[in-house]
Amino acid sequence: MGILLTIFRFLNRDLTGKSWAHEKSHPYFGKMTFYGYKDPSKNYWEAQVPLPDGSGNVGVTMQGTLEGPTEREEQFCRALLTDLNPLFARCRAAFEPVFLSWVKQPLPLRWQEAFKLDGFQIPKSGSDSGSWEVTYYVEPAGHWFTAVFDHGAAVRTDVDG
Repeated sequence: MGILLTIFRFLNRDLTGKSWAHEKSHPYFGKMTFYGYKDPSKNYWEAQVPLPDGSGNVGVTMQGTLEGPTEREEQFCRALLTDLNPLFARCRAAFEPVFLSWVKQPLPLRWQEAFKLDGFQIPKSGSDSGSWEVTYYVEPAGHWFTAVFDHGAAVRTDVDG
């Protein structure tokens, strides 16, 4: 897998000089990649964080600073990953009609039967009142559902297909 990722990054690099990437290690987030742009408002960090149940990793992105994620962003991530049930509960109302439309059956009471957390964006400065997103892979639909949050509430669901 490492060689394929290297080839992918090489083929998709920016030859214009308007963007760059570098890796760094962080005590909590582990190996992270910084994606920098001439427009600093587009800069962000990306990491893979282990799920609490040990079932794999989840992708996390955050704005952070040039040095890395802020303490509040780390705290936000830790809080979300401590218990995944409250996170899904916040997405449920936005997901229910979309799930019914795509799968033609109601969303299961036990969300883990159909949804697998894939990744999320930590809102700017780790503030829940900002805009952010949470993405799940939905096995019965064969698609990714993204809950889009604004001011702490899921306001819509985007589907990759």
